[in-house]
Formats: sequence, C-alpha cells, structure tokens
Amino acid sequence: MLKVISIILVGKNEGFHLNKSLQSAINLIDLYSNFYFDIIYVDSKSTDNSLEIAKSFSSIRIFKITGETNSAIARNIGANEAHGEILFFVDADMEIEPTFLEHAISEDGLLRNEYLTGHLDDVFYTKDNIFICAEPRTYKENLPSDIQYLNHNGGLCLLNKSLWNSMNGMNTKFRRSQDLDLTIRLKARGVKIMRLPYLAAKHHTLDYNNEKRMWSILWQGNTLFPGFLFRNHLLNSDVIKRVMRSDYTALLLLLTIITSIFYSRIFIIFVCTYFSILIIRGLKQTISAKTNKAKPLYFIERIPYQFFVDISFWIGFLLFFPKEKNIKYIQL
Repeated sequence: MLKVISIILVGKNEGFHLNKSLQSAINLIDLYSNFYFDIIYVDSKSTDNSLEIAKSFSSIRIFKITGETNSAIARNIGANEAHGEILFFVDADMEIEPTFLEHAISEDGLLRNEYLTGHLDDVFYTKDNIFICAEPRTYKENLPSDIQYLNHNGGLCLLNKSLWNSMNGMNTKFRRSQDLDLTIRLKARGVKIMRLPYLAAKHHTLDYNNEKRMWSILWQGNTLFPGFLFRNHLLNSDVIKRVMRSDYTALLLLLTIITSIFYSRIFIIFVCTYFSILIIRGLKQTISAKTNKAKPLYFIERIPYQFFVDISFWIGFLLFFPKEKNIKYIQL
C-alpha cells in the first residue's frame, strides 16, 4: 500500500512565486512513484491572482480562509484536511528541492525523525519582483555535512500527522512566531528538531530588512509577537537564549529604563550604551539589507525603526493578550 504524503502550501498574495512553488510540489509526483501525494493549497484571502494560479493545477485541492487569517490558521486547516500520514509544510513562496524527500523519508515510507527540516537558500527580489541575488539562509558557504539538532525552526518541516494532532496543531493566537512556538513545545516534550544536511527549498522573497516590508511588519503589530512568545515560554532556557541573541537591544532598553528609575546617576551611561549598540546593529542591518534605497538613507531610517521594535517587544511581553481564533474556510 502506498504511503500518503500531504504537501501543505500556505500563502497570501504570492502570485509571482506561487506557480514555482506549486509546480515544485507537482513535480514530486513523477519523481517518487513509491508515494502518493496529497497536495493542498490554503489561501489567506489573497487579493492578487494567487487563486487563479492555484486553480490552474487540477491535482491540487484548494481551501480559502473566510474568517480571520494567519499562518497558524492556514496550517491547521491544511492539516485537518490532509489525507496523508506525513505532513510536509511549505510556504507558498518556497520552491521544493526535488531530491530532498529521498533523504527525509526511508524506503519503507517512514520519516527518518518524527520532526525534521532541511536547509534553505534565499532568492531575493525587489518589491517589483526584479531578481536581486541568491544566497544561503541556513548555512554560510557550503552545505554542512552533518545533521543538526535545533532549538526551534521556521515554517518548512515534515512531521507525522499523529504528532501534529497530539500537539493540537499550531496556536492560532500567534500571527507570527507560530512555527517557533510549535517547535518550542515539541522540544519541551522531548521531540528532537532535526535538520538534515541537504537543501530542502529555495525561498523566493522580498528581504525582511527591506524598508517597505519592515515598516509594514511594525504597523501591522507583528513586532508584538516576539515579546508575547517570550512571556509564554519565560522559563524555557532555549527561548531565553534566543531573546539574548535576537532581541538584545530590547533587553538593553529595559536595563536603561530600570536604571533611570533606581540609579539615575549612571543613567546617561546606559543611554549612551544603548544607542551605541543600536547604531552598530543598524550598520550591520544596513550592510546586509537588499534595498534600492541609498544606504545612508536606509541607515537613518533603520535606527528609529529598531527603537520602535524594541518598545514593541516589551509591549508584547507586558500588555499584549491575543485570543485564539475561530477557523472558518471553504473548499474551492
């Protein structure tokens, strides 16, 4: 009996990249005749031509969210509708590497680990979908030769549906960081988060450091979720390490505020230290940013942006209490 693998692609307004993503899933059908593929696309109220593109693939089942949308909701819908024993989650801007599954799944149709992922390459575009460059995302120059065990992982992964169900899927409170929350919960239960030393997909994307995208992320309230995630897993050592690595300026901002209350004499030292590190961080982001804006102008814009992100982190930690979302959708 053929093993069933459900490939679940989720996206919103990914029309430019969606065709490559869906075609890469379809290509697996011919490459792996020893499996049956159940391919699902879940759309989060796209306003571009994403649904028209998806409908052009007759072998893909399409579901459209009609209620509130976020990636956790979309993935939960895909998992609920999946026919397969194995769930393969892919973002709709990712192009699956065709040979990855031969490393992820054994000849008898079992995952080589109950949860696993692979490496990613980023392919960057301008906001007008003009190619900029491609570079590794999860490694430096050459693919590692060894398996890695991670503390957390993003949206691309394979896991058994039984494991997904035992975790009640993703937490729909999270509009962002829902994939991190899942792997943090899995790891707390003793599940190993395995990354195989092979390329899993190419990620076609606008740089997250692009000035238009970063301000959009801020105004939409998405920068509240890292603080919310921190509060939800406050005693988790892996989460604490992640915050120290990724949100170090937010931690320094908190120290500066505390110092201003209790140690006013050295307050100016902390203020100078905070803004010095903020400038250094801004310089690093400016150097790596894929943007059409002149670098000096981008740098000037980056400093207040990071300051607002740091404030958002603590608002998310102290004052942000999102509710679980109701799931409403239809099949097209």
